[in-house]
Amino acid sequence: MAYRNHPWHELITSRTGSPLTVILSPVELGTSLHWHKELELVYILEGRMQIELESAIFELSEGDLLVIGSCDVHRYFASPQGCHKLIVQLDESMFDSCGEAYFSRRFASPLVRPGHRLHAGLELEMRKMHREITEALPGHQAALKASAYTIITELIRGMELVERLHDERSRRYEKLSRLEQAISYIERNYDQGITVSQAAEYNGYSVHHFSRFFKEATGHSFGDYVNHYRIRVACQLLQDVEQPITDIAYRSGFNSIETFNRVFKKTTGSTPSAYRSKL
Repeated sequence: MAYRNHPWHELITSRTGSPLTVILSPVELGTSLHWHKELELVYILEGRMQIELESAIFELSEGDLLVIGSCDVHRYFASPQGCHKLIVQLDESMFDSCGEAYFSRRFASPLVRPGHRLHAGLELEMRKMHREITEALPGHQAALKASAYTIITELIRGMELVERLHDERSRRYEKLSRLEQAISYIERNYDQGITVSQAAEYNGYSVHHFSRFFKEATGHSFGDYVNHYRIRVACQLLQDVEQPITDIAYRSGFNSIETFNRVFKKTTGSTPSAYRSKL
């Protein structure tokens, strides 16, 4: 079992060597689209934030809990005003004989809010986990595992699932593999003047085919996604108050401060200087 305190929620791609990972995150600078085989629960302790899950936008506030299925494409939007949350990642091995059937399906309704029949039980265990991490008393790792297994039982018995056909699962894994390559290209070249034609050529597609695939897979055009990623980079760079905002704009891949300011305001709802003042 592993648990971490993070100043922001990192991409869940690193392997901890444990079937259970718990992250306590007080703020959110945003992530790019990503996915992982682990099931993920996000519980809002305080504040508000947005999460995009399979092209749908979920507005979360205190007490809300979002369940992200295995290999579901998702991302966290920046929340400069702060969002204190607990993130729990559960590997398929923790589900024993139910694992394969459970992880091959998708959740009919992933958002669990107060009033939902499962909310009280799940919230109780998430609050217990938060307390165990914060106090770190002897035996807290065992207590975290106990809560995790109680959560798994609640999910198996109470969350409605929708079956994915075998062909659908195969196509989904193929799409995720292709999308991973495309996003990796963006993450390596965001600070350059990359174009959709360059990305299409790198990934072995025509521009039309690549643009259609990217839009269908992410819900965003290639250009919009690149700009969102650049803004996420800028949000991290803005933590360094010694860096001039103009330098951050160019380091993030924008070729003019005007474009940077416009895209930043559109994406985050505030100017770069106002965003920095809230950190």
